[in-house]
Amino acid sequence: MNNQQLATEVLKEIGGKANIESVTHCVTRLRFVLHDTDTPSKETIASLDGVISVVEQGGQYQIVLGNRVNDVYEAVLQQVGELIEDNTHEKTKKSLFDQFTSTISGIFTPALGAMAASGTIKGILTILSVAGILSETSGTYIVLYALSNAFFYFMPILLGASAANYFKLNSYVGMLIGASLIYPTLLPYATEGSLTFLSIPVNMMDYTSSVFPAIIAVWVAAKINGFVQNWPLKDLRFMVQPLIVLLVSVPLALLVVGPIISNLSSLLATLVNNVYHFSPVLGGLVIGGPWILMVMFGLHWAFIPIFLNNMAMQGFDPVMGLLLANQMAMAGAVVAVGLRTKNDKTKALAYSTGLTTLIGVSEPALYGVLLPYKRPLIAAVIGGSLGGVIAGFMQTVQYSFGGSGLLGIPLIINPAGIDGGFYGGIASQVVGLVAAFLITYFWGIVEPEKRKAVNSKEPVNTKINFQEVVQGEVVPLTEVPDKVFSEGLMGQGKAIKPQSNTFYAPFDGVVTALFPTKHAIGLTSDQGVELLIHIGVDTVELGGKHFTTLVEANQAIKKGQPLIKADLAAIQAEGYATITPVVVTNASAFEKITMTENSAALST
Repeated sequence: MNNQQLATEVLKEIGGKANIESVTHCVTRLRFVLHDTDTPSKETIASLDGVISVVEQGGQYQIVLGNRVNDVYEAVLQQVGELIEDNTHEKTKKSLFDQFTSTISGIFTPALGAMAASGTIKGILTILSVAGILSETSGTYIVLYALSNAFFYFMPILLGASAANYFKLNSYVGMLIGASLIYPTLLPYATEGSLTFLSIPVNMMDYTSSVFPAIIAVWVAAKINGFVQNWPLKDLRFMVQPLIVLLVSVPLALLVVGPIISNLSSLLATLVNNVYHFSPVLGGLVIGGPWILMVMFGLHWAFIPIFLNNMAMQGFDPVMGLLLANQMAMAGAVVAVGLRTKNDKTKALAYSTGLTTLIGVSEPALYGVLLPYKRPLIAAVIGGSLGGVIAGFMQTVQYSFGGSGLLGIPLIINPAGIDGGFYGGIASQVVGLVAAFLITYFWGIVEPEKRKAVNSKEPVNTKINFQEVVQGEVVPLTEVPDKVFSEGLMGQGKAIKPQSNTFYAPFDGVVTALFPTKHAIGLTSDQGVELLIHIGVDTVELGGKHFTTLVEANQAIKKGQPLIKADLAAIQAEGYATITPVVVTNASAFEKITMTENSAALST
C-alpha cells in the first residue's frame, strides 16, 4: 500500500476530516486529536498495511508508522485540504517579523502563479514592441497588454480576496473593499477636484496597482467582522453582518487607511531607492547571492510587497535587478555537481534540476542538490553576489514582476528601449552562472563516504554500547511507559534513564533523521545499522523547548560526537518522563542480534 492509499484508508477509518480536530506528527507516528474517539476501530487501523500499531494516550489517537510517517502525514494533509493545527498545546509565540512574513506568504502564495504569468507576458510584449515586431497600436498588442496588465491594475481586488481568505473574512467582502478603492468614479478625485464623505474631506488617491491599502483595509474589516459576529443577529446575519462591515470599513479605508498607507508606501519606495543609490555595487554584493539563503528560510516574503510597491510608485524596482544572477548561479552549481559526481542518481538529479532552475524553478535544485552537498550552495551564493555586483554597476532594474532565470530577461527591458541596464543584467547572469560552475567544479564536490549496506553480500559484525549514548542507567525497553517502544514495535534495543544532559553518537556514521522538535534523532552507522534515539516520552509536545541540536541532517558523525543537549530537569518539571529508548529500527535486516546488559551485537 503506497502513502496516498494508506492516508486514504486511515482518514476513512478515523471518521474523515469532519472528525479531526487537529493532526501533527512526530518521528514515529501520526498524532490525531479527534472529536469522537469511539468512531475509529483500533483493530482495523492496526491491520492496515504499513501501520505498526495504534495507541491512545494523552488525549491523542496515535497511529505508529515508523520511517514513513512524514510521507503519510503529507498525504493526509493533501486529502484534508489544509494544515490543521494542534490547539491542545500552547503555541510558540512568533516574533513580529515572523508574523509579518507568514501573513505576506499566506496572502501572496495563491496569487504568485497568475502574477508571474502576467509579468512574463508583459516582458515578452516589451521585446516584441522594442524589436518592431508588434506595434503598440495593433489590436493584438492591445488585447495581450490588457491580459498582462489586468492583474496589476486590479491588484487591490485580487489581493482583497486573498487577504480576506487569510483573515477569515468572506472573500466577496474582501473583493468589494478592493474594488471600492479603485472604482472609476472615484479615481478622477485623485488628481483633481474635492471629495467629501459626511462633510469629511477625503484625501483620494489612485490605488490602482497598489499593494498595502487593500490588505490593511481587509484586515481592519476582519476585525470589525469579528466584533459584529458576537451580535445577536440570528436569521439576519447573512445580510446584516456584511452590510455593517462594508459600511464601516470602506469609508474608513478611504478616509484613514488608504491615505496613511499610501504615504508610507511612498516613503518606503523613497527609502529603498536612497539605499540603492548610495551604492548599487555594494547592494549587489550583499543582496545578490545571500538572497538564495533568504528564500531558503522564507525571509524573502517580506520584500515581495516592497518590490510591487516600487513598481506601482515608479514603474520599476531597482533591487530585483540585483537578483538576476542568483538563479543562474544555482543552475551553474548543480550542473557542475552533475559533471563531477560519480553517483548516477545524483548526476541525473543535478542535470534535471539544473534545467528547471534555468527557467525559474529552483526549489528541487536547492533542496535536492545544493543544500545536501553544502559547498555548491556556497558557490551559488558567491556567484550570485559577483553577478549582483555587475548588475549594480550597470544599474540594472526590473520593470515587471514575473519569472526568473532565463524568463527574467524580458522583465529588465526598458519600455523606452534597450539600455545599459539590460546588457548589465545579461552580463550578471553569465557571471553568476560561470562563477558558480567553476567554484563548484574545482572545490565544491565532496562525495559522501560509501557505507556498507546491510543487505550486501559482505558480512556485517558490529556492536552498540548503549552506555555510550548518554550517562545513565540502562534498562529494558519494557520500562518505557509507551507501548510502541516497550512492546518492541519500533525495533529492538534498550532504554536509558539519563543522568547527563548530553547525548552522543555510539558509532561512526551519518545523521539520517533530525526531527524539527529536536527530541529525537536517527543515525545510520558505517555498517548500515539504523538507530533511533528518542529522548523522553511524548516530548514532541514541547515543540523543541529545552532541546539543543548540535548536528545537522545528513552530517557525517564520529563515535563520541555530541548530538543533542537536553535540559532534563526542565523537561521533568514540565511533567514529561525523560527515559530514552535507543532502538535498532532495521533489526529485521540482521540475522542475529544478541542483547547483553548494556550492549547489542549485530551480525548478518
